Amino acid sequence: MTIEPLDISTELELARPTPERWRARVTRLITFGVVGLSGVGVNLAVFKLFFHLVVPTTLSDDLRFVLANLAGVIVSIFTNFLLNDRFTWGDRVKGDRRDWYRRLTRYYVAASGAGAVQMVTAWASLPLWVMLGWQVAGYKLAPTLGVLTGIGCGMALNFLASHFWAFRDADTPS
Repeated sequence: MTIEPLDISTELELARPTPERWRARVTRLITFGVVGLSGVGVNLAVFKLFFHLVVPTTLSDDLRFVLANLAGVIVSIFTNFLLNDRFTWGDRVKGDRRDWYRRLTRYYVAASGAGAVQMVTAWASLPLWVMLGWQVAGYKLAPTLGVLTGIGCGMALNFLASHFWAFRDADTPS
């Protein structure tokens, strides 16, 4: 498999901001966020299903957790791909079945990279949040704020990689 360079030529042509373009960009970002939220629900549902019903109870709880979590991630990335392909980037030229598999593969790569960025950012930002010592009713916010920082960075990377690479227009014959 070869990874092709990012194609930003379409965006360069549209670089001049107009109210319509800003509205379209914000709408795309909001749609991406809503799809991401739906993925959280899918991830949790698949995790619960696998942890309680599919993964054998003869395995250790730790291994069952890892396998069920992995299933949730794989399925939620796939459902997010389907929804993003249809709604978030539904205006893009789709191409043939091979292009669909190419978009799917690229999306899995983008989402995996974003997941790695999320985890590293959450870990790296945790000392800052601990140092600030913010609490609500005795509840330490540092771990939650670290994860939210990671989610924000991962989402930004996933959106950009999806926009410029995974869901770019399929090559059209001239």
